Amino acid sequence: MPRRGAASGHTNAEIASVLHVARRTVETHLTATYRKLGIRRRVELSAVLNGR
Repeated sequence: MPRRGAASGHTNAEIASVLHVARRTVETHLTATYRKLGIRRRVELSAVLNGR
């Protein structure tokens, strides 16, 4: 959900609320995801997840 939620335009706070975790936890997971995918911005995430 964090990656899809972020790619869908949801804020870190919104994602954290849905998952019942701290906002910082979402930030940590997204940072690790960006690093693994070799991207720097949230807007690049949806393109990578959609195979573009």
